[in-house]
This record gives sequence, structure tokens and C-alpha cells, in this order.
Amino acid sequence: MLKMTHLQKVYRTHLIETYALRDFSINVREGEFVAVTGPSGSGKTTFLNIAGLLEEFTGGQYHLDGVDVKGLNDDKRSRLRNEKIGFIFQSFNLIPDLNLFDNVDVPLRYRGFAAADRRKRIEESLGRVGLASRMKHYPSELSGGQAATRRDCARASRLAALAARRRTDRKPRFADGTRRAGADGGNQPPGHHDRDGHP
Repeated sequence: MLKMTHLQKVYRTHLIETYALRDFSINVREGEFVAVTGPSGSGKTTFLNIAGLLEEFTGGQYHLDGVDVKGLNDDKRSRLRNEKIGFIFQSFNLIPDLNLFDNVDVPLRYRGFAAADRRKRIEESLGRVGLASRMKHYPSELSGGQAATRRDCARASRLAALAARRRTDRKPRFADGTRRAGADGGNQPPGHHDRDGHP
């Protein structure tokens, strides 16, 4: 599903060369849950940016669902990102002028799904994370807990990433909506603070 081999990311200036990732390899299979931890400056954000096709790497290989991403132009990277990757952010990252239904509809429109199919996917996904009765609410109308967690899972994990993705019988045991998203075949690689409180 996600395979990186001897990956390197180097930031260069005319004075210094800094390795954010050096000879990094990982193989994440479909349905697996991977946590990215470590102290500040260890390369977590760089890894997630490269995995999410937001940033290019300097050396090595990266295959996403069998596709070699090295050398893809911006249009092809954007299309692959839209079809294969969903982001769950710590902050809102929703369009404030759109209600929940329309917010989760945005990535599906980019995918070209028919209106009836989009509605079915949105209603099912919001229902699974307990927000079926809030789908016409705007982000500012949600409580902090609803807005910061279940809503983002519905938008990113259940809709953007899982729309038209293959289903799997593997059911990892995770809490609440994260468990259900993983059980439907999506990979979950979160980056978070380590035990010392580092980001």
C-alpha cells in the first residue's frame, strides 16, 4: 500500500546541508495502523508530507498503492493524492461558509462521483461517526469535541480517503471512528507527541 525504500530528504542552502530523512524504509500494508512518534526535529512532519504527496524527496523510492510517485508532475500527484490519501488535521481545516454535508462533499466532487452516490456516501459516513443529525450545521455551530475529532474523521478518513477504495475483511481494533475507518481498509498513519511531550 505504502512502501518507501532508502528514502532521503535533504534541505540545502549555499552554506549547509541538512538531512531530514536518511536511508528511511517502511512498508505499510493495507489496513494497518501506524503511529509516527519521536522528538522534535526527528523527521515526522517531513515523512508525513512526503507520504501525503505534499513534498518531494531527494533520493530513494516511494510507491503508493503500486504507483511509483517519483517524477510525477503536479497534476498527476494531485490526482493520486485525491484518489488515495485523506488527511485528518488537528485543527478545523474546514470551509467555514459550507455546512458539514457540503464540506465532505468537496473531495467527492473532485473525484467526479454522481450526486446520488455522493449523498449516499456522505450520509453513511457522517452517520458512522455520530454526526448524521449535524450534517446541515456549519463548523462554527458545532461543539469543540464534535468539531475537532469526529467531524474531521468523517471528512478526511471516511470520505476523502475511502471513497471508491477497496474494502477489506481485516478489522484492526482502534477506538471509536478511527477503528471503523481502519476496518474499512484505510491506512491510519498519525503523527503525534511522544512521551516527553515533543511534537
